[in-house]
Parts: sequence; structure tokens; C-alpha cells
Amino acid sequence: MTLYHHPGGGWSVRLMRKMDLAPVQALFLDCLKEFDWRGPASEELVRLRRTFLASEQFVAVEPQAGIIGFITVEEQNAYIPHLFVEKDWRFAGVGRGLLKVAREACGRPLTLDVDRPNVAALKAYEAMGWKVSAPAGDTKRNQIRLVGP
Repeated sequence: MTLYHHPGGGWSVRLMRKMDLAPVQALFLDCLKEFDWRGPASEELVRLRRTFLASEQFVAVEPQAGIIGFITVEEQNAYIPHLFVEKDWRFAGVGRGLLKVAREACGRPLTLDVDRPNVAALKAYEAMGWKVSAPAGDTKRNQIRLVGP
């Protein structure tokens, strides 16, 4: 079932299915290559898999490209542990669409943590109206906690 459709981009957002696991993990690992400040990919993948057990997951899908983004949502506390968009699909509204579906699922403003070195993501969130919240995110992991509009 489609939860969101971007008519101009031709992609849509739906619940993640079991068959999406391998492409989502591949997208995640590909995106991690850009974040050299993160720990080993194997540890990050374990963290992602643990998140799957305690969250709702949504994927953005384009018919020709397949899965182009995903988000994990801890609905009970309206927290976003993961949001990743395939490099070629950034600035096409995919992140905004995934966040819209997550916000609707939670029914209240969302929070998430952004790595401080991820300046592009920080600018994108700020452009969408996200604000730094107090207390700050996980300082051990060099992150900033943001709250959505």
C-alpha cells in the first residue's frame, strides 16, 4: 500500500517488506562510505538490524531504480534512528517524503540525531524547518539532536 506518492519524481513510500531487507542494507552500506567518521560498517549494520526489531520501517521506491531511500521510526517516542537516501536521489524530495510518512505514523513532531560532520544533512533539515533541541544528541557519537516542525 502506497503511503505517499511524488507525482513529479515517480517514486512512492510504502512499508518496508521482508524482500526489501537486502536492498535496504546495501543502500545503507553504500551511504556509509561517505561517512568516514562513523565506526566500522559491520558495527553500523548490526546497529541498523537491532533498530529493525524496535521500529517501523518505510522505503521510498522508484519503479526503475528500486529502493532509493528508507527511514526507521520508533513510534512510541517519535524518534528517527535512520534516514538514508541513495546519492543520485538526494534533493528530489525523497527525505522529505519519508519524514512526512513518519510524522503521520507518529502523529506528532519527530526527533532525530545528525552527525555533526554531516553538514549537508544539517543544512537540509534546517531548510525543512528542523531546529536544534535541548538536550543535545549523543555527544559521545558527536551528534546533534533535532526536532521537526
